[in-house]
Amino acid sequence: MLGGGGVTGIAWETGVLAGLASKGVAIGAGDSVLGTSAGATVAAQVTSGVPMAELYERQRAGVPYEISRSMGFGKLLRFIGAQLFAPSPDAAAARIGKLALASNAEWASPRHEVVETRLPRHDWPTSDLRFVVVDATTGAARVITRADGLPLVDVVAASCAIPMVWPPVTLDGRAYIDGGTRTAVNLDLAPGEGPVIALAPTTQAVTRWGRLDAQQARLQPGRTVEVISMSKAAKAAQGRNSLNKAVVPAVAEAGYAQGVAEADRVRAALV
Repeated sequence: MLGGGGVTGIAWETGVLAGLASKGVAIGAGDSVLGTSAGATVAAQVTSGVPMAELYERQRAGVPYEISRSMGFGKLLRFIGAQLFAPSPDAAAARIGKLALASNAEWASPRHEVVETRLPRHDWPTSDLRFVVVDATTGAARVITRADGLPLVDVVAASCAIPMVWPPVTLDGRAYIDGGTRTAVNLDLAPGEGPVIALAPTTQAVTRWGRLDAQQARLQPGRTVEVISMSKAAKAAQGRNSLNKAVVPAVAEAGYAQGVAEADRVRAALV
């Protein structure tokens, strides 16, 4: 489970996975990978066949193709306000979707180019790869797989379409926004019945259903769940803006160190 967290979330998750892989704990061909927002990018990258070490070095070298943005205090308040007192996740997401549909259409083309550049390959792998997106009108979450027959780049762009920062993406004739609009990790959507390893760049939640403990409670009883969240060093490297591409190398390196440190815990959970 790879959660949302902006450009720095991509860097951190890539670093963590590279650190784990350096200790022999790597995503295998039989593993299910579900990505949300930043995690959608990482999920597509790590199942592309490109070596984990190469993906990590790409982050360490900087990401000039990214576009630094900031949600800003005003938009953040609108985002939080739309969720307050909403009776359900769908209702909250629909309110946010209304805001997203009214803004940032001019960014559609450059944003698509960024996502194209992020992904080493643009065709779906044969592995079990899943992405969470949210319908901008109804607020309903949707998990998309290869079986849906949609272009990989478009699906990843939709899952990463942060409301009021990036425009919604049209799939099957409907507008979709960031999968993190539902929850940052979507832990409760973990497929299968085995152990769950979740990378969570952000664990903050405005709503009760967005909290990690609430998500975990909705999983099948007895499943082992290990959540890795950002270390103090990674948070310090990130700063206050998760959409700032300038700090990506430092965040990736902090993630790598954390992955190395967490390898034994993750290995034990997978036994």
